[in-house]
Amino acid sequence: MSRLLRVATIAVTVMATAVAAPTTAQAAAHGFVTRDGTHLTLGGREFRFAGTNIYWLGLDENVGGIDYPTYFRIRDAVDTAKAMGMTVVRSHMLVSTGHPKTLLPSQEAGFNDAAFRTIDYAIAYAGKAGIRLVLPLTDNWAYYHGGHADFTKPYGLPESAFYTDPRVIADYQAYVKHIMDHVNPLTGKRYTDDPTIMAWELGNELEGMTADWINANAAAFSAWAPRQLIAAGRRFDIDPDTLSAPDIDIVDVHYYPPTAEKVRADAATVTAAGKVYVAGEYASTAASGTLLDPLVADRDVTGMLSWSLFGHGDHSGFVPHDDGFTFHYPGDDERMRAANQAQIAFAKALGASVARRPAGTPLITAIDKRGGLNLLRWRGAAGADGYRVERARTSHGPWRAAHSGLLSDNDTPWTDPAPPGNAWYRVVAVTAGRPGVWSEPRYAAAAETVLTDPLQDFTLTDGHSGVEIRPDAVHATAPEPAWVSWHHIGTHRIRFDVLAARHPGITVQVSDDGTGWRTVPTRIDRARNGFTVTATTPAADHVRVAWTGDRTSGVRQATFWAADPAPVSRPPSPFAVVTPAAGATGVIGPRSFTWAPAAGAGYYTLTVSRRPDLSAPLITATGLDATAYTPPRDLDPATTWFWRVRATNAAGSTTTPVATFTTRARPAAPTTIDDFEGYADSTALAAAYVRNSGGDVVTPSLVASPSGTGRALQLDVTAGSAGYAGVTRTFSPVDLWGQQGIELLLDRSETRASVTLQFVANGVYWEHTLPPGTPPGIVRVPFTSFAQPPWAPSGALDLLAVTQLSIYLGGDDAGRLVVDDVRAYPFS
Repeated sequence: MSRLLRVATIAVTVMATAVAAPTTAQAAAHGFVTRDGTHLTLGGREFRFAGTNIYWLGLDENVGGIDYPTYFRIRDAVDTAKAMGMTVVRSHMLVSTGHPKTLLPSQEAGFNDAAFRTIDYAIAYAGKAGIRLVLPLTDNWAYYHGGHADFTKPYGLPESAFYTDPRVIADYQAYVKHIMDHVNPLTGKRYTDDPTIMAWELGNELEGMTADWINANAAAFSAWAPRQLIAAGRRFDIDPDTLSAPDIDIVDVHYYPPTAEKVRADAATVTAAGKVYVAGEYASTAASGTLLDPLVADRDVTGMLSWSLFGHGDHSGFVPHDDGFTFHYPGDDERMRAANQAQIAFAKALGASVARRPAGTPLITAIDKRGGLNLLRWRGAAGADGYRVERARTSHGPWRAAHSGLLSDNDTPWTDPAPPGNAWYRVVAVTAGRPGVWSEPRYAAAAETVLTDPLQDFTLTDGHSGVEIRPDAVHATAPEPAWVSWHHIGTHRIRFDVLAARHPGITVQVSDDGTGWRTVPTRIDRARNGFTVTATTPAADHVRVAWTGDRTSGVRQATFWAADPAPVSRPPSPFAVVTPAAGATGVIGPRSFTWAPAAGAGYYTLTVSRRPDLSAPLITATGLDATAYTPPRDLDPATTWFWRVRATNAAGSTTTPVATFTTRARPAAPTTIDDFEGYADSTALAAAYVRNSGGDVVTPSLVASPSGTGRALQLDVTAGSAGYAGVTRTFSPVDLWGQQGIELLLDRSETRASVTLQFVANGVYWEHTLPPGTPPGIVRVPFTSFAQPPWAPSGALDLLAVTQLSIYLGGDDAGRLVVDDVRAYPFS
């Protein structure tokens, strides 16, 4: 079946239950956002916002290919944004050209209105959540969802023709008109009549816009959507033509990296031209009080939209996306958590409310067996800070925590170290230290696995026919035979949760080979919003559900109980440690401990100590499901360490022999990074120390060293508008491991600027800023004082491979800085 048919067509009748009619008080808040000069208003009050980008709401690239996001993922991401106090989301859902699953696969094929299904749902759900949308209509870049090149290619024209060729402009406008005229079956509203859509953006980061092109399209779109706003912007900085365009309401500027000074300066420029200013994208890693606090009181700054939010996966964990600026809530590490809290604080300072409890409910999606022990997977809840897995002997409790502290979405799958036995589990979502909603309890016998398919897609199924996924469940589509099948070896019991008013209207069938099916007896029980249909299916490898009679029922999820495929009767097999190798010397870190897999292991426990008997251990890490462990920091140098690993399963434990290794001693001498003696002249120096072109003009030259011996680097800065100037030298990897920090000789007598030292170690950026007034002479900065710049991706400090040194001056004044003898100094 076509994947297009696997995404739900939703009847307008569903809308009545999905979106309730607003009260009189809510009506004002749910009205159109309007422009009042350089500000936005909503319900008669100024509207300023914290928001984010969720670009993938219409079509996604993070699902093992290009496909439509599931309804759960749309809900979860929107709910997460709302839980963080965000009231506006920018999404590329209507940048949708050039791929078979987009709105306009090609000019020849015409429109693919089936692609509106996830877009309709995202818009309807955002409206229900009180979230406003900014929607770009094309893209400067040729990403998976298409861009402006899809309008020029059919004519064999270069991308620049998007702004000049009348045929291309007509095609683009026809595409936009088709979108704006679309009626959302979930809301019954034409897109141009939906206040959820706050603004139409001419395109994402359009680099070639002309004044004529902006004016023509903004006038047309404004006429087609007179109650909605028109936005425009390019990749970086302000497009001056947007400031003078009469029908442009919002000027959108992007920042990688942002600074409060740059944002406020741009906002002042935009509002001076009579437009509304919005930061349409900024690096989420830069979210901090330093960036956002100064913007709260600046009414020129209407909104800040971070890049970019991803939510939970359909079955467990978070959806990964590695562009350096992706964030999950509450955060994958301390840095992300701090940035998220800064975004929340900004939202609250602008008057937004923040959720006090999770928006969703956790779902246990699997209880597998590993070494006879229970291995739980769960799907998280939007807005949850963490989770507590609870265990009981009956479905009614008493429930007791199965672990200490809280688990995160990144801790699933989680191994229960308790001895196996018949047990019930539930996962409790916790927010602000308070337990909230919990998952439906799941039962697993001692030798049994459990799998729950939430039926958000057909990933876990073996086949299907005559059905489609809707936001609430899988439904039959008349008049075809309707069924869904699974291949799940050893299934002996299955339960279907069915949404139905009077009768489930389904039968359960089993098969030995997936071709010949026989119906099995079922037990039907009343449940909330419908029924549960349970069947005993002794050792069935193939199961399917078929619709019969009343075809209005929907199957919400399917749960399978099966025999443990790999039961254990003895402890894990013997195994050995791998790295650090037994007896190794000169070990750095170690960066990781690794060991061979032990057959039959359920989990591993690592112990590291200074003592041969492993008493007073420095590291005790248990519940490990992998055969590797990364310690949080390097162990003490020049020390002999003792370690072993224990493998545990339901039948017992097996340990490796105790192994030893000795860590490398710290260096006793400094390591020179640059003494500036190896350059023939200033030209050679300038070739090595390259100016950052985004900053003000800076000229490097060779001069006599302030020390009186040899030569030094002199940086002469010409004042400009960037507010910073700097140079960067890239070199072959230098090993600075074990050194305490960086020292250098500075003469800053002719500059009042701050000085920032920045280096790159194993691809990760680190920097430290010396404030104005730091006296001249030798300056030492320990590595512990360096931090990752807010705009840079996260990473660990690895001084084994330092490859870049940058020196920046901050401020808007001209000045001169002299630098010499940059080196890493040892511990004393």
